[in-house]
Amino acid sequence: MTAILIVAAVTLAVWVAMTLVTLYSYRHVFRLERIGDARDGDPPLPRLSVVVAARNEEARAEQALTSLLALDYPDYEVIFVDDRSQDRTGEIADRLSAQDDRLRVLHVEELPAGWFGKNHACWRGALAAGGNLLLFTDGDVVFGREAVTRGVRHLLRRRLDHVAVLPALLMRSPMLQACMIVFHWGAHVTARLWQVRDPRSTASFGVGAYNLFRADSYRAIGGHRQVALRPDEDYQLGRLVKLTGHRSDLVRAESSVRCEWYPDVRSLIRGTEKNLFAFRDYRIAAVLVQTAGLLWTGIAPVVLAVALLAVDAAAAALFAAAAMIAWGFGVCIARVSRFRWWSGLALPVASAVIAWSWWRSMIVTLRGRLAWGGPAVPLSELRAARVRAMDERENA
Repeated sequence: MTAILIVAAVTLAVWVAMTLVTLYSYRHVFRLERIGDARDGDPPLPRLSVVVAARNEEARAEQALTSLLALDYPDYEVIFVDDRSQDRTGEIADRLSAQDDRLRVLHVEELPAGWFGKNHACWRGALAAGGNLLLFTDGDVVFGREAVTRGVRHLLRRRLDHVAVLPALLMRSPMLQACMIVFHWGAHVTARLWQVRDPRSTASFGVGAYNLFRADSYRAIGGHRQVALRPDEDYQLGRLVKLTGHRSDLVRAESSVRCEWYPDVRSLIRGTEKNLFAFRDYRIAAVLVQTAGLLWTGIAPVVLAVALLAVDAAAAALFAAAAMIAWGFGVCIARVSRFRWWSGLALPVASAVIAWSWWRSMIVTLRGRLAWGGPAVPLSELRAARVRAMDERENA
């Protein structure tokens, strides 16, 4: 057996394994819409504080806040933190606050040193919150009436400290949808999403659109102060929950929590430059492995199936089989995610886009140009903040 035939066989086996793992994960991650209604024995719903961090969200803030003020949850407040917006975001929130006393608006005028903007806004909101539960969300997320009640019931029934919910993402183009499929594939396989609820597993996750905590558990892990200079603060909070021995779970929402992702591929690349490198804790080798894996599994099967056709028909057939599985996988995920089914066929191109996004994030961060709602922060400071947070956690 030639070396290229072995590589082709391994590639096919990897795609079969990744498909099975992802399908298993989808089946075993709970759906928010299927969490049942109130039943005998349910504990009473505690007071809830919803903390909304927003910056320059005038196009979507009113719809998001209106949906929050229409929740069927019996006892809650909404704390809207306007993080130095330069548009009408704060004005919109103030107007709605005057109409509903459940909504309070905080205006952040300046960003203290040692913070990213959103992290500080969430921290300010948490300090002002009076609820036994804290739900952190963004200024462009739209909630169905029962979306929060169902999440809280899940947290209480399972005796959890944290629940993260993956929202339904609205995307305008099939290429954006294909890029999201690649992210889905990576998250389900590498993050082991179905194991987040297992207290014996290190698997963890957090979602900025819907991060629900018991207030005392949030404070016990250090809250947003512990992740003040993490551009992936939502994921890191979920990670802290598991590292400190608390209980967590991940739920996916098909329709009851939704937000628009990026408007186009260029915005996706620019928008993810702040956090992709951070996901790998600023390790260059990890990004190299990640992108090599993307190129090998996402692009190589198609290219090599054609290139080897006249040279090694058996290897070409194996690569072609891997490509067909990849396309079938993409179409299946597109249908589950309510995307256009043909967006799954763009998986090879989307893999290249996401690989470049990882590289761009790494390059921008290494050059000291990473900025998120404030001045650029050099990599040395980001790494120093990570070390300090680890030391504080170990000494706590």
